[in-house]
Amino acid sequence: MFLMDGALIGAAWLLAYWLRFQALPLDTPLGVPPLTPYLWACAVLVPLALLVLRTFRTYRSARTSRLGPELFSLVQAMAVVAALAALGSFAVRGELSRLAILVFFGTGTVLLVASRLALRVLLRVLRRRGHNVRHVLIVGSGDLARLLLEKIRRHDDFGLVVHGLITPDPSLIGAMRHGLPVLGGIDDLPRLAEQHGAEIIYLALARSEWQAEEAALGLLADSTAAVRLVPDLSRAYRLNASVEDFDGMPVVLVTESPEQGWNAVVKRVFDVIGAGIGLLIIAPVVTVLAILIKIDSPGPVFYTQERIGLNGRRFRMIKLRSMRVGAEREGGNWTTADDPRRTALGSTLRRLSLDELPQLWNVFVGDMSLVGPRPEQPEHVGRFRASIPRYMLRHHVRAGMTGWAQVHGLRGDTPLEDRIEYDLYYIQHWSLALDVRILLLTVGRVFRDANAG
Repeated sequence: MFLMDGALIGAAWLLAYWLRFQALPLDTPLGVPPLTPYLWACAVLVPLALLVLRTFRTYRSARTSRLGPELFSLVQAMAVVAALAALGSFAVRGELSRLAILVFFGTGTVLLVASRLALRVLLRVLRRRGHNVRHVLIVGSGDLARLLLEKIRRHDDFGLVVHGLITPDPSLIGAMRHGLPVLGGIDDLPRLAEQHGAEIIYLALARSEWQAEEAALGLLADSTAAVRLVPDLSRAYRLNASVEDFDGMPVVLVTESPEQGWNAVVKRVFDVIGAGIGLLIIAPVVTVLAILIKIDSPGPVFYTQERIGLNGRRFRMIKLRSMRVGAEREGGNWTTADDPRRTALGSTLRRLSLDELPQLWNVFVGDMSLVGPRPEQPEHVGRFRASIPRYMLRHHVRAGMTGWAQVHGLRGDTPLEDRIEYDLYYIQHWSLALDVRILLLTVGRVFRDANAG
């Protein structure tokens, strides 16, 4: 792959030169430059690009990894390479065409992605015909081993051939378990690994079987098989679980926010641009509503309330006032549909969610996001935290103006347990496309929701 990528990157660079100056009908006001500077640039760019690709860890064994993250890493790496090429061009006073560099980014990305797709297809065909497979033993016979087996069987293109199970329970030896024979006990592991030519051994034992796991690791200390440990998280609620390398030590991330690294940058840029445009659009609307609020009832136009956001931090959420001044003293902070404390105009503002428009400022300054779980008041958070399991997990992301729960009609005085399930689904499945979908659904659903509050 390393050598093939070098060839493809070099080809993409030369192809970009040809497309820019020969094939495409583009103006060349300074004439067609000689090929020689581009050949010298290619000699520098190819090893530099390979170094960047290696930095993005694109040359690891990808047998059991997902294709999406690998392709995304390729796109990121090519973006860095193109940026370095542009920087180099600037350093030599613009001798390289910026448009050619842009074309190189596109052609290089397409070629690298196509090569990975072609390789995956080829390996999938080979593995399904019994070639390029890895022979596997699984240490464990419980639910964790069953879940691992289900994943292996679901992905036959991984080319993993499981010969059987090794169990810490002597009574199961010789029996069939999860559709596989139980070949022996922990003490038999070295002999069975050699007998079956095991190249990969998965340890899929329950936490209560830690002694068997320790014994297995000791017996496999001098084995030629690759040993892989599957952690037992059956009693833990997982949220975007993954594994990270902490200075050479693998650490299991049990509950993690999706707003990390590149995701955080993408979501924040989306929020700033969306909120900035939104503030410009709503400025005349808010001005008219402010005048109507002043005419409708005495008191301020805006109302701020303390809410809990990302990582439990407090912030002041801004709304257009829809209730009489002093309404909190009359009936507390919790509102219901057709709340009698609302002003005449306030009922319309709540029903159409117009009172939420100023929260675009909260989004712009970073207190909130356009999409996310709706924030609650501190006193409610304390009560919900004590009575609703996993409630605080919703604070792994920024609070939102609208969310997955809201577009499914769970707003205002609706069961909080149901809202939590939708909030956690959003956090587990977050993507920019999902945010856009929720915003589009908000326009069609939330603004017509009679229970908005």
